[in-house]
Amino acid sequence: MRSRVILSICLVFISFTRVNAQLSPRFRTVYLTPMANEMDQHLASRLASTRTLWVVLDPKSADAIFTDSLDDGFWEWLSRTYPPPAGTAPANRAPADRYGASTSRHRGTVFLVDPRKRVVLWSIYDLPRNFSPAEMDRVAAHINNQLKAAFTKKQ
Repeated sequence: MRSRVILSICLVFISFTRVNAQLSPRFRTVYLTPMANEMDQHLASRLASTRTLWVVLDPKSADAIFTDSLDDGFWEWLSRTYPPPAGTAPANRAPADRYGASTSRHRGTVFLVDPRKRVVLWSIYDLPRNFSPAEMDRVAAHINNQLKAAFTKKQ
């Protein structure tokens, strides 16, 4: 009896761990904010050439935003570009250096943000070995491939 209970718990746990979080297919267009070492240019090229997402030049027409920084400057830009609906209070944010962390850009991490709901949908860290165009393109290709994997359903 006890072994059946343990087996049942294990099977339930395994079935829950096999469920993969996937990005919604409603995110088809993306705006890229200026990034360190021109990563936005390399990433835009990869996203567009592989048809992973459509890169738009007007942030208001984007379903999502790619950025390499979630600092106060980004949130101020987001508030100006995507003002909250009338009648809603602006979101309260904790101070940027709440734990004594630097607010400078962290090279190597990019975030996909839903600008209307103000949530981070996806992120990845890949620190370039150097800042040559070939290395930046390698990192952009890796980011693109990982994003594609997040969109595709695993069987």
